[in-house]
Amino acid sequence: MFEVSIIMPVYNVSAHLPRAIQSALNQTKMDFELILVNDGSTDDSGAICDHFAEEEPLLIQVIHQKNQGSGMARNAGLRKAKGKYIYFADPDDYFSPTLLADNVRLAEEKKADVVVFGYTREVEGKPEDLEILLPRQPHFYTQEGFRKHFRNFYHFSPYSLWNKLYRRQYLIEHKIRFTNQKLGQDALFNINVYKEIKDVAFNRKAYYHYVTHDGSAVNRYRDDRFMMELNIALEFKKLVEHWGMEIEFNDLLKREFWNPVYLELANIAHPDCPMTEEEKVEWIKTICEEENIKHYVIQQDRKESNPFRYLLHQRIQKGKYLMAIQLMEKRNASANNYGKLFSKMKRFFTS
Repeated sequence: MFEVSIIMPVYNVSAHLPRAIQSALNQTKMDFELILVNDGSTDDSGAICDHFAEEEPLLIQVIHQKNQGSGMARNAGLRKAKGKYIYFADPDDYFSPTLLADNVRLAEEKKADVVVFGYTREVEGKPEDLEILLPRQPHFYTQEGFRKHFRNFYHFSPYSLWNKLYRRQYLIEHKIRFTNQKLGQDALFNINVYKEIKDVAFNRKAYYHYVTHDGSAVNRYRDDRFMMELNIALEFKKLVEHWGMEIEFNDLLKREFWNPVYLELANIAHPDCPMTEEEKVEWIKTICEEENIKHYVIQQDRKESNPFRYLLHQRIQKGKYLMAIQLMEKRNASANNYGKLFSKMKRFFTS
């Protein structure tokens, strides 16, 4: 048995993949395996995986499969994993040599089922544009403690996989796997992790480098984006209902159901959106008639410090959908880089 199984889903990332794999191989003082799941890549990614596996046959195994999405790719890795702990890394990022050793040591010391650690946010090609984010929570040893302090936990990338180490036995016992949803499967996975969690440790050092690239999945128009974002909000609602804490976390529920509305406004404001102006208005109107969005977004006010988001929410609440759409379109048009703007909006909701 290995101490850690690193699972890395791979799809058309040949430009960044060698750096990601090498950062895994650079891990110090740790018995680990690296499982590369080539999810039907059409570039050189599969060949790169095979090359590294030939160089390090005792450490690396490669799974080649038809394209099914990163969630199914991670499930394929989980089925092969033998490590005591699971670490999910993305193929277009990289991480420090002591990530595994330091966080496994902390997991053992605290007997934690999940370890959360800090990370550095950076933009590809702009080494000066860095932001270090660190968790500030205390360690949790009981379900009551974790749930009581969940609001603080929620505000530190609760849905990210790459800043967490998971005890494999916990995932097995609670039958936690990824869904086939194309976007947001990381959020759905972690929501299931949190349902019964009690032992969570925090490492206040940054180990992972989360790199923003142009052309990622969140930067283009998708006609199915709203339903995927709504599904995350609905699963989050089930989580707090499971805990019996809907009243305590009403503010988080308002945020969760505002998230799909906000992101869908950005989505249909994308230059590639084929909808007419009238179709966009009708679509936003339909969205706002969904019962949870009506309850948490339309019928309730939100505390909002950002003037743009506040104004946008006001327009939606008052049924001024065209004004809301135009406001988002003007905001996007004024940005020099649409992808950078959308990434910032997405990070706002996932950090």
